[in-house]
Amino acid sequence: MTALAVEAPAAPPEWDGRLVVRAAGRPVLHIGAEGITAPAGPMFTVALECAPDPEHAPGVRPWDGPVTASSICPACLRSLRGEPEPEAPRLVPAGITEALPEPAPAPDDRGRHLRAVPDPVTYAEAPLPAEHGGRPITWSRWTTAPVITHHDPSCEWCGDRGPGEMAGGRQGNSMSRTDPLRRYIAYRCTACQEMTAYEQVGSDLKTIAHHKSRAPKDCNR
Repeated sequence: MTALAVEAPAAPPEWDGRLVVRAAGRPVLHIGAEGITAPAGPMFTVALECAPDPEHAPGVRPWDGPVTASSICPACLRSLRGEPEPEAPRLVPAGITEALPEPAPAPDDRGRHLRAVPDPVTYAEAPLPAEHGGRPITWSRWTTAPVITHHDPSCEWCGDRGPGEMAGGRQGNSMSRTDPLRRYIAYRCTACQEMTAYEQVGSDLKTIAHHKSRAPKDCNR
């Protein structure tokens, strides 16, 4: 005859010395009231921390699984720790308009040291060369420089995203042999006023003037 080993049921776990139970159909665990032990029956009604009156306590059974603070009924934990119940929300009857609370008064800034935010630094407009080679140059107004594909319009000095501005200049007369027509072009950054003027010599540009910016290097990057 083979002897069968009979395993005794595992003892229900305890939480801070209290019996842990689970109510039927509810996911949270409950803590039994002080002095409550696990009865023999699988389903019973016992006093709980959140429902100390046995007549109003739910039917429960001992819980033999893992127990964590997050899995226990919040009301049971508050009762066990002696914490007060949260304040119930105040219900406002329908159709009744309540005045909104008055806004808090503005803080009194008297006696405080306020930090002034300085205005953005501006720089004097870059001057165009009035002459070249001893003869005057007539310049057009500054206009927004065209954006060329695959060319970064940012200023090489201050890093302003651009695009900057350009102006065209001319000198002499196309009909004169002693004062031939010469064309010029200038580019400037509208942020730091870095400016370079060129003479158009065929398809090349020859620098004739350069206005160095007074702005700090890379100040607009």
